[in-house]
Amino acid sequence: MPRKAFLQDLSQVSAPGTFTHLSRVRLGDEDSTVIFTYTCPISAQTIDFNVAILDVSEYPDGHSYFAFSAADNLPGVIATILETVQLKFRGWNLEKFLECFCDYLDQAARGQLPIPDLQMADDFDGNSDTDQMDWDELSNGPEIRNSADTKRLRVDLRVTKLAGFKVGYLGDPAGAITVTVSCRINKLGISEDAMQMWNVLPSQFIVLLLRYPQGYAGMDRIFSQSHMAPDLVHMHVGICDAYKPTVESFADVIHHLSPVVSSSKAEFRLRASFITESLEGLLNERFLHIIRYRLRHDFSWTGAELFYNDSQGKSFNAKEAAHYKYHVSEKWNKFTPGFIKADGLSQRTSSFELALPLVAMQYMLRRFVKCAEFCLNCHCKTDANFEALQPYVCSNPLCLYQYMQLGMGPKLEWEIVSQQYVVDMLVSFTYARASTNELTDLPIGLGLKVPWVVGLGSTTTPCTAVFDAERMMLWTEQNHNVKEGEWVVIKAANDPFSTQNSPSLHCIVLYTGDGSFLRLSEPVILGFVPNGEAWKHEWNTVKFVPYRTNFDQLSNKVKMEAIMMLLDTLPNVHAMKTFITSGGSPEHNTPLSSWTQRISPSALYVLRWIVASNRSCIVHDDNPKHRVTGMGNYMQFRLAQGSPDKEERLVQALQYAQSKDYPTLFAWHGSPLNNWHSILREGLNFARQLHGRSRGHGVYMASMFDTSSAYTSQYMTYTGWSQSTLGITGAMSLNEIVNAPSQFVCKNPFVVAQLDWIQPRYLFIFCKPPKNQWKPGTETSKIYKQDPHHIALGPNGSHIKIPVSALSTRDGKSREAALIAAEKEASAHAKKKQKSSEKGIPKGAVVITLGDDADSVTTLIEDRQLLESDTEEELKDLDSHQALKKSYTRDDLSKTDFRPGTLKTDTLKLLGPPSYATTQATKCLQRHLRETMKVQDREPLHELGWYVDPTLISTVYQWVVELHSFDPSLPLARDLKQFGLTSIVLELRFPPEFPISPPFVRVIRPRFLPFMHQGGGHVTAGGAMCMELLTSSGWLPTATIESVLMQVRLAICSTDPWPARLAKGRDYAFQDAVAAFIRACQVHGWKVPEDFSRIQA
Repeated sequence: MPRKAFLQDLSQVSAPGTFTHLSRVRLGDEDSTVIFTYTCPISAQTIDFNVAILDVSEYPDGHSYFAFSAADNLPGVIATILETVQLKFRGWNLEKFLECFCDYLDQAARGQLPIPDLQMADDFDGNSDTDQMDWDELSNGPEIRNSADTKRLRVDLRVTKLAGFKVGYLGDPAGAITVTVSCRINKLGISEDAMQMWNVLPSQFIVLLLRYPQGYAGMDRIFSQSHMAPDLVHMHVGICDAYKPTVESFADVIHHLSPVVSSSKAEFRLRASFITESLEGLLNERFLHIIRYRLRHDFSWTGAELFYNDSQGKSFNAKEAAHYKYHVSEKWNKFTPGFIKADGLSQRTSSFELALPLVAMQYMLRRFVKCAEFCLNCHCKTDANFEALQPYVCSNPLCLYQYMQLGMGPKLEWEIVSQQYVVDMLVSFTYARASTNELTDLPIGLGLKVPWVVGLGSTTTPCTAVFDAERMMLWTEQNHNVKEGEWVVIKAANDPFSTQNSPSLHCIVLYTGDGSFLRLSEPVILGFVPNGEAWKHEWNTVKFVPYRTNFDQLSNKVKMEAIMMLLDTLPNVHAMKTFITSGGSPEHNTPLSSWTQRISPSALYVLRWIVASNRSCIVHDDNPKHRVTGMGNYMQFRLAQGSPDKEERLVQALQYAQSKDYPTLFAWHGSPLNNWHSILREGLNFARQLHGRSRGHGVYMASMFDTSSAYTSQYMTYTGWSQSTLGITGAMSLNEIVNAPSQFVCKNPFVVAQLDWIQPRYLFIFCKPPKNQWKPGTETSKIYKQDPHHIALGPNGSHIKIPVSALSTRDGKSREAALIAAEKEASAHAKKKQKSSEKGIPKGAVVITLGDDADSVTTLIEDRQLLESDTEEELKDLDSHQALKKSYTRDDLSKTDFRPGTLKTDTLKLLGPPSYATTQATKCLQRHLRETMKVQDREPLHELGWYVDPTLISTVYQWVVELHSFDPSLPLARDLKQFGLTSIVLELRFPPEFPISPPFVRVIRPRFLPFMHQGGGHVTAGGAMCMELLTSSGWLPTATIESVLMQVRLAICSTDPWPARLAKGRDYAFQDAVAAFIRACQVHGWKVPEDFSRIQA
């Protein structure tokens, strides 16, 4: 049960010494709260924290953490931590939450930046003035001049921000500028396995930079220039740890930018990847053309891309553009997030209405999440009939050539250093397939040169020479025309050169002299017995041939022999790793191409091709907690296949599972070694028939390891790769499949035709000699509970234990709770939203409500200033985007008796623009209002519990707020119903020094029973809220209005010492509230804000 799991985890983490700086971890007063003490590693200051486990019935998968502290003078940096990081812990188990929460506190205390989201003050001293720093910097940031282009820039950035993206800029808003638009990777809906293959992290951002060397230009201006003005905007794509990079990290591209104050950290550098480099080429070469085609012909993105490809070098008329193939709709899978599917171009008819940053970002993200469907070189859709995680090139040989020549794919050196066993395995599988003459996907178009003298394409004649083995020299009188740097193969004088299986020496020519002799490198020796040196003594006269025969012109059979020969000339992977890392640091790896005397260019190209063409995610994970136990000496690899959304499709298919207790089962798939090269590239399928299929068409699997092992042909004699350190003799995969045997083609063995129901999890290989990769006695931490009727068994019928960590999701979270469906019918009910119990929250506690990921990222000073309006009248600049406002449905209103927009304003005194308004406070309040409205638009009305009517805000210095939808068990809720009321009306007035000074919050109506008559709710006799938070003693400038409203609501709902009750009487008067607030401060010793008198007018 969830609660039992929570208590069990709590008992484990409460042991003394579990965490370095956390102590006294224990159960709180409420059953679902945890209390602990944090000790600052710098000052030894201690802070007590309370953590409420919201939705504990969803533990450990769907719950949330709500951390707060009742400590006096809580350091501002800690309050910021509370405000920004808690959302990240949703669905984490208690141990992981406490460990990471403590780590964030430690880094903040040391003045470090824990994560890119936290652009916060560095000082941990709660008595310092650093809490005011950000607001001081805001007024002292770079000056924003308001030209027509700057105003257009501001509007375009606001539109982009409203669409859910983070925006910023580098440079001068009125001059040369680079606009940045970004989105966090974990919001894109791609699987954890795809992230790993694409070398990105969930916490990172994908960043689009639009560089305007001549100043910002709207799309209408760009299109009005001849040839679509390619010089007006240049686009770049990269990965960054923050929502925008530093100017320094982008210096090679934007060196012309004027220096500008930036609060971005130096370590936030822009990093390119093989995917972003391809996207960058697409954006700069084709994107503006594609937009024009869309506007002109009303194409979709897909149609415009196809039209662009077809129209190159041709003149298309209107009739040809009307062809149905160009008017196809976009195809999205059901799991793609809505903001990625959004199309800002579809509702526009002219370039004037378009915000180029938004349209470019939407197009770039579309291609990023679909990158595996498109060629990395020509950008066209590939014709592959299988799904893949890794993007590659199409079947055009020219694309493969450019892909390899330009180094567009994953870096070979990085793959060897990080996963040397995987590289060894990939080469071994390729070699095994070539040895059986079944390697159909060949590296055509790379310009490979091989030493061949017979068969189609051969134009080379062997030369005879005298061989000096001691000095590695060849003496010849024949005309050979061999050049320095060429590779040659040397064989015995009587060798007919009809095969590559005979003994040979492969060398690079170091020096040719006058042509009568060749000085050679140390040879790569093939075909001799191990450590055999007969060639040194017996080869006096030899024949040699240079690497000159064009690989592409050979027959397929000879091509496969050539590939095997080239692979045999390579050193083993461990030796390559040693060479690569000889540079001294990971940042200075030595490229294999510089090992010129050991690896030929042709062999290196084949190696790159093998690694780059792998389409599966394979990881040798040596963590004992992730191993499948009971597998003896079989070597284990984590394995995932399919498109980036394959994991989501498997989860969706769980609805067909026959057992909700055990929605999936595990089964083995065995196949001969020579088949695994294609399986890793195309995935498990049944396109080719190998074994008769007596039980029907589908993928064959079995619960018994020994049954599937019979299909591996493990004991057949294969010609293996001579340089392999693994010595692979067999391979099998362990696959997770939907537990619906009644819908399989066959139940024994399992024959599954639905490929979406299958996801490989592990690949097991048997090595000769066996590799013992695990430490004895290590155990998997959490075990997957198998269906008792379909238990996967290991070798010789042994029981195996499968770790839950094998089951990853696109969110990177454990699916343990999702798979223990016996505890809840997860698929039948929507997940509960976060909701506080409104009990047990101490008075004065710092309680922060959490927004989504985009809201949690603090926008830097210069970007905030550009986005802020110049005047209050600019609050309505985006009238064309009012459709984004919340429209409450009947379902929303059925859950509450409150009706928004019904408050009668004739009795409310609404202020005009106050005389004390300041630029700093005005801009800050505009930002707070926008953020508050975003929260209100996003959250369900009955769960939010407060409502701000924007039509009642005549000045940002006065807000009217209604609190509603109270817990029916509260006496206050019963009183409201008795009085015929549905809400409590509050007024918030903001001082000129906001956010340094707190707002003044009072109740307008109804009247509350005063404290002296045993009335609670923290409402004074004059209607002012009695809360230290709203005084200079307890206010934090970093607090959001959303958090203030929640804390006010919690205070009113508090039953300690008495619950709030209503009393008959007229509305509270403003001056009575002011006087009551001052009295309350005097009684409690709280400091009245210095500018409080100025809001009383």
